[in-house]
Amino acid sequence: MVASDQFTVDLKEARLAEAVQLEAMLNFSDARALRLENLQLALQDKWAGSSYARSLFQLTIQPGVKPRLWIDLVSSVVMEPDPRCYRLVKDEQAGTTTVFETTNMPEMATYLSRYLAHRLVEREKAGTVLSSPAPIIAQPYNIRDMFYVWIAGCVFGAMALFSIAMYLGKLQF
Repeated sequence: MVASDQFTVDLKEARLAEAVQLEAMLNFSDARALRLENLQLALQDKWAGSSYARSLFQLTIQPGVKPRLWIDLVSSVVMEPDPRCYRLVKDEQAGTTTVFETTNMPEMATYLSRYLAHRLVEREKAGTVLSSPAPIIAQPYNIRDMFYVWIAGCVFGAMALFSIAMYLGKLQF
């Protein structure tokens, strides 16, 4: 057998091994995705009566080798370190923080329900602080103040004309 033929055989074997590993990883991620879908359904059942909660929280599954159930913009559930363990993580500026971890799906659903209730209260609190600015009371214009503004405008305009005339040499003192 020629060396190039041996290399072709080795390359085929490496590609087959990679394909087998990829298929195993996909099966592994499918199991993770199915567990996350079960958690998603459990949370949707808990929130069935609250249209407000359903509108605020995403509950979308991001597919991939490591699927993720997004709760809101910063919180998600991943199946780490093994495909039986639910891990609630929160993305922060300093990095990712593990908030809660369990192998029991109903326990995770209960914790997420409480966690999201607290997040909702935080959002409402932040919304009331930001959405209530001090009221602006419109006051009518005063004729005397408008007259002073008009006089000041005329005086500054005349001074500007005199300054330009002196600069151009049209007016000399």
